[in-house]
Amino acid sequence: MRNYFFILIVTICTILQAQIKLKGSVKDSNNLPIAYCSIGIKNSEVGAITDENGQFSIEIPENLSKSYLIFDGSGYDEISKSIEEIQQNSIIILNEKSISLTEVTLKTEKMKEKIIGQKTRPMLTFSKMFDENVPTIEQGNIFEIYPTTKLNAFNFHIIPSSKYEEITLKVNIYAVKNGLPTESLLDENIIYKTTTTGWQKIDLTSYKFRFKNVNQIAVTMQLVSFKKHNQEDFVFGISAKKSLAKDLLFRYQSQGNWEASAGVFIANLEVLYSKDKLTINEEKSEEIDTKMQELISYYQHKEKAKRSIYGKNKSGKYLDINDAKIYYEEYGQGEPLIFLHGNNGSIEDFYQQIPFFAKHYRVIVLDTRGQGRSTDLTNTPYTYEKFSNDLFQVIQQLNLNKVNLIGWSDGGNTALIFNAQHPEFINKIVTIGAVLNPNGVSEELIENLKSLANKPSENTNLRLIELMLNEPNITKSELNKIQNPVLVIAGEKDEVKESHTKEIQQNISKAELLIIPNSTHYVPFEQPKVLNEAILKFLKK
Repeated sequence: MRNYFFILIVTICTILQAQIKLKGSVKDSNNLPIAYCSIGIKNSEVGAITDENGQFSIEIPENLSKSYLIFDGSGYDEISKSIEEIQQNSIIILNEKSISLTEVTLKTEKMKEKIIGQKTRPMLTFSKMFDENVPTIEQGNIFEIYPTTKLNAFNFHIIPSSKYEEITLKVNIYAVKNGLPTESLLDENIIYKTTTTGWQKIDLTSYKFRFKNVNQIAVTMQLVSFKKHNQEDFVFGISAKKSLAKDLLFRYQSQGNWEASAGVFIANLEVLYSKDKLTINEEKSEEIDTKMQELISYYQHKEKAKRSIYGKNKSGKYLDINDAKIYYEEYGQGEPLIFLHGNNGSIEDFYQQIPFFAKHYRVIVLDTRGQGRSTDLTNTPYTYEKFSNDLFQVIQQLNLNKVNLIGWSDGGNTALIFNAQHPEFINKIVTIGAVLNPNGVSEELIENLKSLANKPSENTNLRLIELMLNEPNITKSELNKIQNPVLVIAGEKDEVKESHTKEIQQNISKAELLIIPNSTHYVPFEQPKVLNEAILKFLKK
């Protein structure tokens, strides 16, 4: 019996010790506290929220000690911080989101009033209760709205059996895709306090929410603080009823996975709406959709890259490898670090990485054959094996013994193949948006590539398009051969399927995985600071 209690005590102590406790504060660029900022680890139940003074406290399980905490405040750019960084500096600074203002032509229009959602509370209801110990839990509804909708108020029903002196709620509003919330639509916090139960009304007129051609929005609530009645247990829940539609939303914290279940909360939106077609002027001021925004961002970065010195430096050189000439540039000193760009890219695409890593390494950046300034005397189909052989010859001609590789997209595919074929040359590699085969990317991208291949324009490099349609064909056994450390990276919104990225990581014995939030396939453009610091930390281990 004594042994049993000893084992029990040791087990409890082990559990208690297997936690990393972090405390700190979140502030803006003017050193002012950011209240009710969400904090979480991607795809986990670990989260926190700052109090009204911007202070936070969070416990991290030991098995998540290598994870990144994501700080997300309404109206501020989201950032990621490693636990080690927070331990060194617990003051987190968020930058205000830059808002691009466009000229809007207004017209006088007669809008109609409408209540969208549940107007009354039926006899039979239920509630998924809020947990007083988990203020990060979000619950809410999906609402169908009109082509032109203005939000005036949000109403919801608190179960009468709730017990509290006062509660403080944070209201969140999101866009919806595939039946789940996506990006936040808020630029500032919506905070609501109440001492009563039953129907509640939150006035939204001062926030001027007006939506154009948005079919659905999600409205959720978080319990951020409360006061108990004397000597009474805390109880709080929102009334809901059964329904076939999966409109009940739930997640543990801001970076957790959403769950949608059958039912609907007793809640509604008071709106003004118009079903009229848009005028020409309104169409011009229409919000550009996400895909277009990403495309614009991509071309803006490409323009900045062209204006940099990289890819056209006077000190750049060529290496003759028989059927091609490979152009390369070098920066910095120390251990060799080779960068491999993506399909139809060039050295200049790493314009935000080269100066950072040149402070720590001998950076060698290459233009792949037939791209950038590198030439190609063949007319046969491109293969990643051929690119890998080019890299082999470059390493030999530069008399390099051990190198680190950073490969983005096609460059990542080449890095994996080279690593499997020539492990003796590799210290560590990093892949960004790499794939094992064409099935690793979205079906939409494949269809677009097929269209380009079937109807190529004068500027289309058909060999590069066909390369992506037909290759690579990296097997799991090839990945199993890789015994050196590998960092596998992808953007949260990458064209490469997340399951595919994880498959790469899971088949390499010493591989680590990093999914970077709020990024597409163009992580080096979009999140250079987060990417660079994560890679440097990996290389310096």
